[in-house]
Amino acid sequence: MRINEITQEQKVNVKCLISKCDKGKTVKDTPYLSLILEDATGVLDAKFWNLTNEQIEQYKAGQVVEVIGDSIIHRNAVQLRVRKMTVLEDEDISNYVRLAPMTRTEMEEEVKILMNEITNTNLYCVVEEVLEETKDLFYTYPAATRNHHNFVGGLAYHSISMARVALDICRQYPFLDKGLLIAGILMHDVGKIDELSGPVLPEYTNEGNLLGHISIMNNRLDRVAEKLGVNDKECVLLLKHMVLAHHGKMEFGSPVLPMIPEAEVLTLLDNLDARMYMMKQSLDTTQPGHFGPRVFALEGRMIYHRKGEAEE
Repeated sequence: MRINEITQEQKVNVKCLISKCDKGKTVKDTPYLSLILEDATGVLDAKFWNLTNEQIEQYKAGQVVEVIGDSIIHRNAVQLRVRKMTVLEDEDISNYVRLAPMTRTEMEEEVKILMNEITNTNLYCVVEEVLEETKDLFYTYPAATRNHHNFVGGLAYHSISMARVALDICRQYPFLDKGLLIAGILMHDVGKIDELSGPVLPEYTNEGNLLGHISIMNNRLDRVAEKLGVNDKECVLLLKHMVLAHHGKMEFGSPVLPMIPEAEVLTLLDNLDARMYMMKQSLDTTQPGHFGPRVFALEGRMIYHRKGEAEE
């Protein structure tokens, strides 16, 4: 059985990865675990009740486990009530992680096509050098630790998804510098490679906590431009502005606000792609005709899964 095959009121036996493991106690002081389980097909909320203090210490994030339990509907989404959970010591964790919906080869080919939109030679060389320095990581890292595109290959896939929409936007608004916009999209989150610890169950590094991916990437662009001897200072300046402004607001972590149209579009596309991903995730785990659980990153909203909606 795979996670995406689990529906309500089933007897469940599934091998999966514990991606989140929070310990708690009931009002009667009985230990329990609140779990997020995942495999290559999806994620599942789970609860393991009525544990002893000894049992609760056996489990932690990063373990591959065999889970036996019963699926129920909780707050209009499928939840697993665990009856038994066995740690599988010899399982390869890489078999239980979610992957981008494109292969690495497919993503590399699409990025090559997108690079052809960057007609400024200096800008092209900077982006090319950054991707060359980070190529094994750009195509394997997630875009985030949670909320959106938090799967292997999520960083590249999120960037490609944004760029596809950007090309249509540039057709509607031809005054935009398409090459600069594509360059900004490809570069905006590359700092995550240093901010996060790795592709699987990532945590924030010391550099990530102390500097953040925006300033990390700003520094990388300075270094690469100097390494290449780029003489077009404005093109590098504008690319750095795209990266620095892409969170859109200072309270969201950007030290400056978008001051060129391309930076504004980048901010909107970043937000759009992340929000569409989170809404799709909610729909995937919610029964038609019902609201899903509140999504913190979407202002605590509940997403409605309309009746008769075609499932993909």
